[in-house]
Amino acid sequence: MDNAVILYLHIGTEKTGTTSVQRFFRTNRNLLARNGILYPMSPGNENHTGLAVAAQKLSRRGPLRKIKGVQSADDAKEYRTTLADELKAEFAVGHYKTVVMSGEHCSSRLLDDKEVEWLKDFLSPFFESIKIVVYVRRQDDFLLSTYSTAVKSGATRELALPAERLLQFRYDHWELLARWTRIFGRENVICRKYEKAALEGGDIVDDILSVTGIDPNLGLERPNDVNESLDAETLEFLRLFNKHVPRMSKDGLNPERDNIVPLLSKMSQGPLITLDEGALAGFMALFKDSNRKVADAYFGGARTGSGDPLFEPRTDSRPRTSHVALSVERVVEICAGLWQEKQAQLDRVAERAKRREAGLGPAGKKRRHEKDQIRRGE
Repeated sequence: MDNAVILYLHIGTEKTGTTSVQRFFRTNRNLLARNGILYPMSPGNENHTGLAVAAQKLSRRGPLRKIKGVQSADDAKEYRTTLADELKAEFAVGHYKTVVMSGEHCSSRLLDDKEVEWLKDFLSPFFESIKIVVYVRRQDDFLLSTYSTAVKSGATRELALPAERLLQFRYDHWELLARWTRIFGRENVICRKYEKAALEGGDIVDDILSVTGIDPNLGLERPNDVNESLDAETLEFLRLFNKHVPRMSKDGLNPERDNIVPLLSKMSQGPLITLDEGALAGFMALFKDSNRKVADAYFGGARTGSGDPLFEPRTDSRPRTSHVALSVERVVEICAGLWQEKQAQLDRVAERAKRREAGLGPAGKKRRHEKDQIRRGE
């Protein structure tokens, strides 16, 4: 691959449809490649978490690196070298004019200018130009959605306003944009609002296709939305469950959790969790000046009449509650539902095994028996 290639690096932010974007590009990887567009596999098959893992300071620790098996500074150095080699190998396979990478952890984990600068230095030799694509979302919606995702990922804390340090590094969009602009230049940072009215066709995938200049008429497949929403009660159950069956074990992801989140989503039909309106209004007020800077720099000026200079009023009309008190009866009801779902899964597994057994016939059973003997060393 020559250097006359443009990279669109989609850095999130989190909770702005990133999973939909990544699943779309993974699903269409081969078709896009035939049309000169690469969605690499080296940083991750779907979510390019490897970019953030590599760019973080060598001394940094955390679950993201643990999942990738990076436990020390030496591990981090080796990971960087391996990622560079694998990317070179992918780029060498075809003639690409456009490369898309997508990893929301770049926006949420790379909190130091030097980390962002390392990523630029790492990627720049491969490309003629690099465009940073970032979507921003109303901070109150972002807060509530972030809490739900945190619990799904193993968090045990209750919903509350974030600590002061997080206000700057996670919710201040101007701070984020300024960091990436300092390194890549304002002309290379594309900021979009994660609002239905602001997105091309009201859809995040349509919007990023427009931003990257990819022809939507290539026969691209649209994967189904698999967002697993949990209501306030099932989310509270999961929060308490996390204390007893954590998401992470000393060896990485805990297999004992299995598919607890999708099972709970099947019985999730009540109101969603929220904070009271006064708390959310006060939270949004913290970002009024910051949001005005973003509106002026990226969207031609502040909005009027919406209560916020950057975002339109909240449009999510789903029922919500700020008070969750699980009764013993409700906990038992949820446990019973989980039990029934797991038993149904076991029954399906047993039925598939039975069908495979029936389809083997005498000769097949003999061959399998011989293979079992070889594996056991008999």
